[in-house]
Amino acid sequence: MNDKSVLIGCPVRNRAWILPDYLESLENIDYPSDKLNFCFIVNDSVDDTESILNDFARRSYSPVQIVKTTATNFNGHKRGAYRFEQLAKLRNMLLEKFYRSDCEYLLSVDSDILIPPDIINRLLSRNCQIISALVCNGHHINDNSIYNVMKKTPAGSYQHIKDFSREGIFTVDVTGAAYMIHRSVIAEHKVYYSARFGGEDIGFCEAARARGIPIYCDGTIECQHIMIEPGSQ
Repeated sequence: MNDKSVLIGCPVRNRAWILPDYLESLENIDYPSDKLNFCFIVNDSVDDTESILNDFARRSYSPVQIVKTTATNFNGHKRGAYRFEQLAKLRNMLLEKFYRSDCEYLLSVDSDILIPPDIINRLLSRNCQIISALVCNGHHINDNSIYNVMKKTPAGSYQHIKDFSREGIFTVDVTGAAYMIHRSVIAEHKVYYSARFGGEDIGFCEAARARGIPIYCDGTIECQHIMIEPGSQ
């Protein structure tokens, strides 16, 4: 499986507090460095985010793109302060970089997610066009049953899936945070992010499913989600 080229990246803003740990988890990935590329979309950071990424680029054995943009304005960098329309634009910038690259897969990993070293090989082994790892999103509300997987109800709303298998893969309607996308999703099916349905991940997944692309989560892989900045409470 390690003959596939993979682009890893995400939008980043004011993440100096977590970036060293995040980048260390990327450096620890068990995958050939000549098959990896990195791309970070840096939006108007005022902390040390850019310098930390530049240090990472200098020591990386894999190519690293750092794309600076001020095209979008945010009300803040804390969780919940982003507008979905702006996040969709930033994530679509990453998709464009992926589309223009020679990589076959994009591993989109948000900058507060720490991934296990074998995540690429394990996700590739599933041979899915879109597949995520598990990420717990409920720490800040003291509900560790909330993960990055949802189903759409007959009424059109979205509910978190709480009863899922940890022994294989399962289908979902919406996922996010840490997931792998095959090139065909973008190049052939033209799936992009939007805020049409609320969160930009919902827009992406709705567009994928509308084009007949199934979405999966691998219940055997769980990432660590660092949701709360030290000293912010």
